[in-house]
Amino acid sequence: MTSSKHPRISNESNDESGKLNPESSPPTDPSGEKRKFHIFYGWWICLGGAFVMAMSSGINFHGFGNFIIPLNREFGWNRTIVSSIVSLARLEAGFIGPLEGWVVDRIGPRKLMIIGIPIMGIGFVLLSRVTGLFTFMVVYILGVSLGNSVGMHTPASAAVANWFNKKRGLAFGIMWSGVGIGGLIVPALGWLIEEYGWRDASVYVGVFVTVVGIPIAMLMRHRPEQYGMLPDGDKPDSSQLTDDGGRIKVDLSKDYTASEALRTSSFWYLSLSIMSRSLVTGGVGLHLVPYFIGLGAEPIEAATYAGSVGLMSIPGRFGLSYLGDYFNRRYVMSVCLLAMTLAIILLARAESISESIPAIVAYSIGQGGISVIPQALIADYFGRRAFATISGFRSTIQMIGIIIGPVISGYVYDSTGSYEKAFLGFAVASIVSMFLVLMARHPGAAPR
Repeated sequence: MTSSKHPRISNESNDESGKLNPESSPPTDPSGEKRKFHIFYGWWICLGGAFVMAMSSGINFHGFGNFIIPLNREFGWNRTIVSSIVSLARLEAGFIGPLEGWVVDRIGPRKLMIIGIPIMGIGFVLLSRVTGLFTFMVVYILGVSLGNSVGMHTPASAAVANWFNKKRGLAFGIMWSGVGIGGLIVPALGWLIEEYGWRDASVYVGVFVTVVGIPIAMLMRHRPEQYGMLPDGDKPDSSQLTDDGGRIKVDLSKDYTASEALRTSSFWYLSLSIMSRSLVTGGVGLHLVPYFIGLGAEPIEAATYAGSVGLMSIPGRFGLSYLGDYFNRRYVMSVCLLAMTLAIILLARAESISESIPAIVAYSIGQGGISVIPQALIADYFGRRAFATISGFRSTIQMIGIIIGPVISGYVYDSTGSYEKAFLGFAVASIVSMFLVLMARHPGAAPR
């Protein structure tokens, strides 16, 4: 018999309306019996998301900067060209964001991740075979970037949002700390390219993404109620259980739908703030490796400095996000943006590695906080019902900044031989982002 203290794990899932639909079976032990979770399964979701974000950041977002100079040497493409293709790829991710979110809200994250991760892996393998600009563009956009978009950030974020309420800031902090762990991948990728060439390195990366990513995807689950649990590991009472005592009734009727969220000023202020912030992190992040090379670092040394941004961002991703569970998240995010603004001004003025160190530390911590807090804000404001869909629309707006930022950096460098003017412009965008998030107040109850 199954008690309310240890409800059985159901083989069925709930969509956003609370209706039951078939889904693949939940975790079982080697004997085939249903597992009783002694550690709340949501924490495993967080750890799985952390590994996914480590791969996404360390290989694609920050790590792909390792490929800029090798591609320039072999094909003669300047930084504006490579940055434009990377930005175009992110435009594709922005277009499919709402659809991707809609799918995640209905079928859960696992199936989408199992599709997207191998696409990214195959994309890197095919990257090793490109012969010109057109083939590079097709492989990067339809392979690497598409797979990264479908298989990583949105599904993992949706899973974490669904499994936590009161501890949401801590949970997102753990997941997004994976971006910091990804900082270890950046210099490793730089070493791999130096030792084996960028083509062989691409093959190794593709295999790594697929072999490591698919088992992680298998860990992910949609909503805790589908498995007889509540968010945060809270214990259900008898009134919350269905007649068979296993599944938990899901009432998301008070949460916002996507269309309702899009009609609030809070959504637009927050989305525009994230867009402005992404203009900054996109423009700085992709160009950190060549930036440090310009200050006199060797390629592997530059990759190490760029990778350290991820590691140093962990206190911001984890600690500042956790503070958001106890203080107003908008104010915490504003402080992070102010710190990042000052850091970018210092980076723009730095003339040596030693001068850039204090700036990169402050930038890393501030950037860590502002990367995580918006996810928790969206869940706080609009609920779990359509979190992934709403996040998808938000990502479409965010992509404008992510697309423009790298192109601005590349163009300014190719025109002036320096990143200074680009970085000073990013400091202004960071201030704009700070004021926008302060205007993004809680929208109140859904209008029904």
